[in-house]
Amino acid sequence: MSDLFRIRVMPEASDDVTNAFTYIEADSPQNAASVLQELFDAIDSLERLPHRYKVHRSNRNPTRVVRSMPVPPFVIYYRVLEAERIVEVLTVRHGARKQPRRFK
Repeated sequence: MSDLFRIRVMPEASDDVTNAFTYIEADSPQNAASVLQELFDAIDSLERLPHRYKVHRSNRNPTRVVRSMPVPPFVIYYRVLEAERIVEVLTVRHGARKQPRRFK
């Protein structure tokens, strides 16, 4: 059995990354590409040791615990599904935006 987790990017997180890229690209196409690559690299890094980042929102049900990974100026919110060995990336927010109150 592999010690790696599979990464599942949820539709909202995918839309968040696309929107961030589009916003940055309007002013700086080259910078937008590097920011996008940094976000993808960070998300890919979750396949190893996804528990290394702090718990953003705890829950009695371990499958509902949400963690947050800072990738300045963004924060990636994700959930670790231990039994399935999956990391679900829920949303990607700019750090200046209000933190999500609920996660699907």
